[in-house]
Amino acid sequence: MKKLDSYTVSLNKNSYGIYIGRNLLKSLDDFIPKETKYSKIIVVTDKIIQKKWGKLIDKSFKENLNCEVISIEGGEKTKCFRYLENLIEQILKIGVDRKALLICLGGGALGDLVSLASSLILRGIDLIQIPTTLLSQVDSSVGGKTGINSKYGKNLIGTFKQPKAVIISTELLDTLPKREIKSGYAEILKYAFIKDKGFFKWLEMNAEKLLNLDSKVCTYAIKKSCSIKAKVVSKDEKESGLREILNFGHTFGHAIESTTGYSKKILHGESIFLGMYLAIKFSVFMKLCSTKILESYINHLEQIKIPFKLTDYNIKISPSNFIKHIKFDKKVKNDKIKLVLIKGIGDPIRLFLQDETKLKKFLKNELV
Repeated sequence: MKKLDSYTVSLNKNSYGIYIGRNLLKSLDDFIPKETKYSKIIVVTDKIIQKKWGKLIDKSFKENLNCEVISIEGGEKTKCFRYLENLIEQILKIGVDRKALLICLGGGALGDLVSLASSLILRGIDLIQIPTTLLSQVDSSVGGKTGINSKYGKNLIGTFKQPKAVIISTELLDTLPKREIKSGYAEILKYAFIKDKGFFKWLEMNAEKLLNLDSKVCTYAIKKSCSIKAKVVSKDEKESGLREILNFGHTFGHAIESTTGYSKKILHGESIFLGMYLAIKFSVFMKLCSTKILESYINHLEQIKIPFKLTDYNIKISPSNFIKHIKFDKKVKNDKIKLVLIKGIGDPIRLFLQDETKLKKFLKNELV
């Protein structure tokens, strides 16, 4: 077996391993659970991955594992009922029973779509995630959230479906555009801000190397991010409490994505940079943290040349429209907005807004 690092998401009968290394796809059989004899293995990937890694897919999946391969369009726009229905029908056409295994080879959007399909087909078939983007490797492939988008908001339709394994093979990052790599860095930075001040200090020293895909640095950042998420999810699988801190920057960020129609004008990670900036700035506005925290965030992103303001993307949103989209967020309860804010680096706070007046005042200054 290849040299690798592994972590366990401990969820009793739903527990599974996260395996991190290089060139792991050449020995995929090592990571497929041996307790189940699968009747059929189906790999779902997107057309860009198929084009870039076609030979590897043929060798690792078709020849070594005798898999069926389905290639579909990728990207956030595919997270809708039309694509979900089409994917499920393709899988059913091949012919599956409850002993079938679905493998997702792709980024975060494809992972959300395929994992939702796996939870619905025959009321649930097994799933393995093989994430191919930095963002999906450090975040979306771990934790068991599935989802498609609604015209009312992001990921409002979905289930919890834990995979049987997450296989992170870092050479898959080598063909990523720089913009996608930077987008993935948003989730890494999020983990530092919600859980580990020391990790943030490390990122300040190593972010440039990470964005240039230095193998050692990149692997450490992935390991650290997965380790943090695995521990949080192990304590709170269904997001009933602690897991909500993983949404730092996401309530604001999802509202931005929703108002822009999930277009390529702004990628998910880019919206999270903006969302974290607004969350930290609102934390200062609410006198929860000092301006030094905001300055640390701004200085870091300016140093590595990552834009983090709405004006950087030529996006204009009215405060009323922004709040309307925030209210479709999954964390809203009894019409009360719940935000993950920050008291310090590594010290998040979950806060229900009893009065929207302060948020409206803040957004009026920020968005207009």
